[in-house]
Amino acid sequence: MTALTVRALGPLRQLARGGTATVFLAPELRLPGLPGEQFVYKRYTDATKRRAGPSLTTGLTGFVRFRDRLPEAQRAAWDARIIWPVGVVVDEDGAAGGVVMRLIPDRYFQDFRKRSGGVHRKPREIETLFGDDETALRKGLPAVGVTDRLRLIRAVAAAYGMMHKQGVVVGDISGRNIIYDPGPVRPSVLVVDVDSARIKGNRAVFGMQPHTPHWQPPEALAASAELAGWDGADEDLRDRLRDRWAIQSTKTDVYKFALMTVRILANGRGGAVSRDPSRARRVLRDMLGEPAAVLLDASLSPTPADRPAIRDWYDALQPSGQERPPEVSRQVSGGWVWVDGQGWVRGSQVSP
Repeated sequence: MTALTVRALGPLRQLARGGTATVFLAPELRLPGLPGEQFVYKRYTDATKRRAGPSLTTGLTGFVRFRDRLPEAQRAAWDARIIWPVGVVVDEDGAAGGVVMRLIPDRYFQDFRKRSGGVHRKPREIETLFGDDETALRKGLPAVGVTDRLRLIRAVAAAYGMMHKQGVVVGDISGRNIIYDPGPVRPSVLVVDVDSARIKGNRAVFGMQPHTPHWQPPEALAASAELAGWDGADEDLRDRLRDRWAIQSTKTDVYKFALMTVRILANGRGGAVSRDPSRARRVLRDMLGEPAAVLLDASLSPTPADRPAIRDWYDALQPSGQERPPEVSRQVSGGWVWVDGQGWVRGSQVSP
């Protein structure tokens, strides 16, 4: 596990600033085991650190060690899909103030045209696929047809499936923490802002895993409605409702993945907040068959136990014939092997 001081990062150049952190490029930083990579420093605000509390250093250290413990081949596949922290930045007292992450490759960035003229270059977030085509073209975004939209959804399923297999609950899934490259040969995605994820058996680094507005699963919406009607008399009831609102699992991940699928396949005005699966269901039925449409309905079930696994989505979204990508990457976890185009299969079923 790599622990670094700010001084060890070398010169820094600010790239972006948000409500929870500021991101800096560290152009001279080099880390063992990551040759040729460039890195950024994500420095948390004081408010973010206070919210995390005294467990921040332990939590971030566990995050970095989690990736370090992956077998080498699996770590390479992980890094191809997920921007995971690779180092913790500490102060003179050894308290964490941020993390080091790999720089997002340039192919995931887009020059967005401004109404006032000029361009603004930033990551191409998956939510840009939710809106209408006319607005996307005005902003300079490439057109993405239904076949490539399905390929991007499959890439998201592969990334989330990998995370679930390793016991990671993504939690705060939204249109902003997946970025994509619409490349014509093989569209691809990256999962970003994963420091809000939770490794099973551990609490989330920043306490409760948040829900982005318009992405809450039904169980969280129901808890919010009950909290709104809470009369203040029963403190235990309030705490139980808050727990119900906050709890996230692979089942809430699946629900949010299904919402993402709806918004990618039924894009248009208002698409970023749509929960209506009817158009997306028709696309899935026409392109992949009735089982895929049924899978969407099950994933949006208000009953978490009825929702399928991400693995089911990855299997259902597989192309046929010549569309299958020629590259095959493998990872091993116990007796299971991940094979692109097949998902997780038993090692005894994989041909050499």
